[in-house]
Amino acid sequence: MEKIIAGQALGIFATVLTFVSYQTNKKNTLLIIQSAATLCTCISFLLLGASTGFALNIVCLARNITFFFQKSRTRINYISAGVFAALMIALGALSWQGMISLLMIAALGINTVFISLGDPQLLRKSILLTSTMVIIYNIFVFSIGGIANEGISIVSSVIGIIRFRKTK
Repeated sequence: MEKIIAGQALGIFATVLTFVSYQTNKKNTLLIIQSAATLCTCISFLLLGASTGFALNIVCLARNITFFFQKSRTRINYISAGVFAALMIALGALSWQGMISLLMIAALGINTVFISLGDPQLLRKSILLTSTMVIIYNIFVFSIGGIANEGISIVSSVIGIIRFRKTK
């Protein structure tokens, strides 16, 4: 029971970090804060027994750290995105929880592509799709923090889209 409470608490803390991350307009700041949120999410999924969420978020953490040090819109950046997407597919298969795992694999693969583009506004727009997919996974594994995290990610992304939109 203590593991479940700790897992839920870490998921809720990740929610707060995620909200903060989408309110920045700098790629590296966004990646630093999201990496901290992803670490909390990894541990949360581990404690809740959500193997696919745990495995794929480890890849997300490595991806965020890698993209932090890479320049945006470079060939190596796009190659890295392909490598991380392939790792997600492989780890998703190894940690298979049934068809629900496909939502996490697809969502985090799509998210990886948009992070590699280095445009925070495009990333925010992609979150509208990918977070919806991950909410369904979080409902399945009953991650209260995860459900809240993705819901707030959607709201935060919309706020960021509006706040940083280019005016004509």
